[in-house]
Amino acid sequence: MLIGICGGIGSGKSVVSRIVRELGYEVLNCDIEARRLMESSEEIKCRIRDEISAEVTDGISLPNRKILAEIVFNDENARLKLNEIVHGALKDFIRVKAVSSQQGILFAEAALMAESGLAAICDSIWEVKADSKIRLERVIRRDGCSEEHAIRRIASQRREEQLMKAYAGKTVVIENFENKSLLDQVTNLLETLKK
Repeated sequence: MLIGICGGIGSGKSVVSRIVRELGYEVLNCDIEARRLMESSEEIKCRIRDEISAEVTDGISLPNRKILAEIVFNDENARLKLNEIVHGALKDFIRVKAVSSQQGILFAEAALMAESGLAAICDSIWEVKADSKIRLERVIRRDGCSEEHAIRRIASQRREEQLMKAYAGKTVVIENFENKSLLDQVTNLLETLKK
């Protein structure tokens, strides 16, 4: 079984992932795994060279993240192509990991669960939600950024929120509010899975 953990920036998805890990389950951080794949896979490096820009990598050396970021932030087609390349490899990697999972359950934490295509391969999705004011405060405190910058980052995820509506049937909401215990909610969800 593959369970996705997602939520907007500042919602607390990393805290939920940490709780799940502490309760003995494997949780993949998809951002870290995608970066690892991009740096280790010759196929990915060659596709980036051939389909995006030879300026980024020669197909052997590590991709120059600064140049790549500049290209994909200024060219929507390049961004979509990079996502297709990396997210495709990430989904294949996660499928293999899920099959070999010791507990029979693998968790995958991702900021872009729907846009990456990971939502489609998950059996269930745990979406962490928090009040927008709380999220804003958390982002400012955690990243040391201005309120304006934090608001822009939160707003940039609206597309993902819209795309996630397509997966409402397999999504469970975890409420990360002051009066709700994350540990209790996660424990109850894990108990339900065991049944």
